[in-house]
Amino acid sequence: MGNLDPTEPGFASTGALGLVNVIKGVVIPLILCWRFRYLKTAALSMIPARLWIALAAYASVASIWSPFPIAALKLVGNMIGVLLTIIVLEKAARAGALNGRTLGLFITFSLALGVIQTYVFGGVLYGYDGPDEPARFSSFIFAQQYAAILVAFLAVILWHHEFTPTYRFLLGTGIVLALVLNGSRTWFIGAAVVVLVFCWMRFRRIAATVAFAVSSVALCALVFLNMTPARVDLVGDAPGRMVATVSAIFSGTDTAQRAGLRNLSFRFIIYDAVFQEMRTGTISEIFFGHGTSSGGALSLRLFPHVYSVDRLDANRTIHDEWLRALYEWGIAGLVLLVGAFVSLIVGLISHYHSARWRPPSAALLSFMPAFLAALSTENVLAGAGNALAFSLAMLIALLWAPIPFASRGLRSSEIL
Repeated sequence: MGNLDPTEPGFASTGALGLVNVIKGVVIPLILCWRFRYLKTAALSMIPARLWIALAAYASVASIWSPFPIAALKLVGNMIGVLLTIIVLEKAARAGALNGRTLGLFITFSLALGVIQTYVFGGVLYGYDGPDEPARFSSFIFAQQYAAILVAFLAVILWHHEFTPTYRFLLGTGIVLALVLNGSRTWFIGAAVVVLVFCWMRFRRIAATVAFAVSSVALCALVFLNMTPARVDLVGDAPGRMVATVSAIFSGTDTAQRAGLRNLSFRFIIYDAVFQEMRTGTISEIFFGHGTSSGGALSLRLFPHVYSVDRLDANRTIHDEWLRALYEWGIAGLVLLVGAFVSLIVGLISHYHSARWRPPSAALLSFMPAFLAALSTENVLAGAGNALAFSLAMLIALLWAPIPFASRGLRSSEIL
């Protein structure tokens, strides 16, 4: 389900509920939780989960003064769905279902769906990146989400103990090529961080030399293909998004299609408006926010010729979840959001130092910088069943996967 997003671009979250997304993001996780009820869960007892529940409860209260109550209801449902997804995958990991074979098949099918959507269907919907721009490689989800799950897959194949060197090389090559063709700037950096963290933690182990070499070659290929000169394009007539962005920043001149700074300019206008609203807001707006999903009203005022009420997704207009939390939920909501992720990172570091089997926590730690960057550039909260939320949930769930038999008697210092 992580490779399927049935929401068409411009779907009006302000006036309707997407039935398929409700089923995918909330109903199916609830059914699976019931089916796996005999398996215990530890996720709900963790501090990050409790802060997340508190944030969802606060978002539901803030929907009372929201200009878009239906969109607010959808966002709260998505936040609940994210937690349900983590619980379901935790139970699956405890049962041994998230093994190397299952993960390998999931990665393979995800890459195959990307080929089908991009080259059979032409990528006209999910990979569309503007006129005269080559389609971005993606499955039946939007390109940024697909890039996120690719980076999560990269962390999995580097750290999961069940992948053989040959299988790791084949899957890693496919993931790297998919990332190159996808062109996400945020997740390109995220992939580099995942590989660098892996190299830093495992470089001293002779047994990981082959994996390190493969990762280094993959990263070099990714850098080379994304950073080729503007006149050299490997996927189309227009320069890649990474090339266009770097060129626009250093030269001050963008492409004719504004491929480099088009999205950045749009976002900076919204960010500046958020800060302006907070400077001129009332005390209650500063501390308690303007209401869940109220960012849609701000975008309507800023871009009346781009957005319309009947085609507005109010949960996907402020492309920064930290600023969105500050604007919609005020300081109170921002503290809860920051607290959830700070406690998650602190807990991960503690788990890494105390665990007998460290690779799962190392994989998640290597993924977190990219995920936190995505929170600063994308709308993550509005999608319980999307690939980005699934990526985080999958890596969190692997923390509870059974420890390999050969490692159960080892001390933590002997594992990594």
